[in-house]
Amino acid sequence: MTEPKWYEGLTSYQWRVLVCACLGWALDIMDGYLYAIILFPAMSDLLGTSQNSTIGWYGGIVLGVFMIGWAFGGLIFGPIADRYGRARTMALTILVYAAFTGLCATARSWQELAFYRFLTGLGIGGEWSAGAALIAEAWPAKSRAKAAGIMQASGGIGFFLASLLYLLIGPYGWRWVFAVGILPALVAFYIRRSLEEPARWIRVKEQPGGNPLAALFVKPVRRDVLIGTCLAAVATFGYQGAIQWVPSWVSALLQAQGPRAVIPQVSLVTSVLNGGGIVGCLCFPLFADRWGRKRALTIYFLGAALAVPLMFSLVQDYSAAVVVSPLVGFFGAGVFTGFAIYLPELFPTSIRATAQGFCYNFARFFSAAAPFIAGAMVSAHGSFARAITAIGMVYLLSLVVLFFARETKGQALPE
Repeated sequence: MTEPKWYEGLTSYQWRVLVCACLGWALDIMDGYLYAIILFPAMSDLLGTSQNSTIGWYGGIVLGVFMIGWAFGGLIFGPIADRYGRARTMALTILVYAAFTGLCATARSWQELAFYRFLTGLGIGGEWSAGAALIAEAWPAKSRAKAAGIMQASGGIGFFLASLLYLLIGPYGWRWVFAVGILPALVAFYIRRSLEEPARWIRVKEQPGGNPLAALFVKPVRRDVLIGTCLAAVATFGYQGAIQWVPSWVSALLQAQGPRAVIPQVSLVTSVLNGGGIVGCLCFPLFADRWGRKRALTIYFLGAALAVPLMFSLVQDYSAAVVVSPLVGFFGAGVFTGFAIYLPELFPTSIRATAQGFCYNFARFFSAAAPFIAGAMVSAHGSFARAITAIGMVYLLSLVVLFFARETKGQALPE
């Protein structure tokens, strides 16, 4: 007798959960990536200079402040999602990141832009925890990894949307690109009206419970929290310190053409980079279901450790960047699917959003240092390539952490 396909027997509610989680995450990534893709023209305008060293330093500060906001968002909205519901919290976080992305268009200084990006980060950091918890609790075990992979891959659509916005609206100025970032607020209203809370959460919510944050530091949960946080720290440090700088690196390669002239080239590189990321996200569940979560994570971390230095140290021209960047996206962005699959399987329902939000976002306090370090290295050496290659080697630290991690493949979701 043939086994049913992973998508057979699913209810309309489960599909609705997936659609809403994908919309929330795609637009989350779109608003988050807008700054990275217009960093060079925005900081050139606000600082009144086109020097790589100055833009790298102050651009890194703004990106680091955004990462700190992202980290706080995960810590704040995780407990809110455990207490008041996943769907309600997801709608609220989308509203927050959309509103403050729009306000970035009004910034008159790099400090003001950093302030708005911090507040944008609060919403972006909270959205992922609520969406991942929704999928884990609403979807059956046989399909859970696939659904999480699809949700994470939808972030690649967000990258494409950001690139498309830059291509279409960038010629009118970076402020208009930020202004369009307010549109995801419409999705928040749709989610609030159309999506009820998962039955598993409602059942557990009716039982008396303690402080979810305090529960993270009690045995045996704290060991999984530490491992999850360390893995997420490595992935986000590598991503924010290396991959987020690709648009600025390409702009620097083509600097002689002028900021407006390079818009199509930057958009193409970011598009193929994120195309590789989408494929990487969709492939991760296949590896995880076949070989286990730990082995799949090992493959992706190793791949990123090789691909990032390959791209930034060896690639010297634009054509080669177009060819190599999908490989960087496949491993560097694809590894985040592992967290959408692995983290919900480690923790019980009563603290799931808090715990996975803590791991995924507290790690960003450490990774927030990556843009500062990269920016300082760019400022010191006047070269994006050397700085980003060195930052990318951090992926190798994950292999030590994975040695102590436990496998969750084939196990029931903790109640």
